[in-house]
Amino acid sequence: MYRKDAGENSRHRASMPYLNPGMSNILKNVEEATNDHALAQSIYFGPTALTHIKRLIEMGGVIITDTVLVANDVDASLLGSNGAQVMCFIDDPQVVSLAEQRHVTRAEVAVDYGLAVPGIKLMVVGSAPAAINRMIQRRQREPMSDVCVLAAPTGFASVVQLKERLMDSDLASIIIRGKKGGVPATSTLLNAILREIAQENNT
Repeated sequence: MYRKDAGENSRHRASMPYLNPGMSNILKNVEEATNDHALAQSIYFGPTALTHIKRLIEMGGVIITDTVLVANDVDASLLGSNGAQVMCFIDDPQVVSLAEQRHVTRAEVAVDYGLAVPGIKLMVVGSAPAAINRMIQRRQREPMSDVCVLAAPTGFASVVQLKERLMDSDLASIIIRGKKGGVPATSTLLNAILREIAQENNT
């Protein structure tokens, strides 16, 4: 397991109830960092997602990523002083072994490990669509009120459909919709969210 400690119905943007100033700042920061207007315009904010991540920072929760690359890219200075941390289970030897035994992907097993971590969580998926599918499956069987999902893998029809299924579920979520996404975009979006929360907490 990798861990980083601190020193968080098809719809279109127009159908969202509003973009509050925090959301607008995040979109602006993503667009400036990526120089990709279409990427920024593809971002969907679930109505409770930012509140969930703010609570995570305040309560010292855990951000769980599906790749070490995203975990390494998190700006630890934005995790606050209450013990929030970043974890990644994808290379954990037990995860690798269980995935081989069950003939499933490591990403699916890593989701199970991540969901078992106590407390409020942000599950970040930048690379593995199977992780999204696993979370939707788990939600169908159990409550997941302490979980928010940031989903931004890139890909074609099946990945697009999985992201839409997540958006149509009752999981708190932030999603880069359509074919846009990938690890760099995920890291950029996550840091933009954490930066906005840190700035709000300092005002």
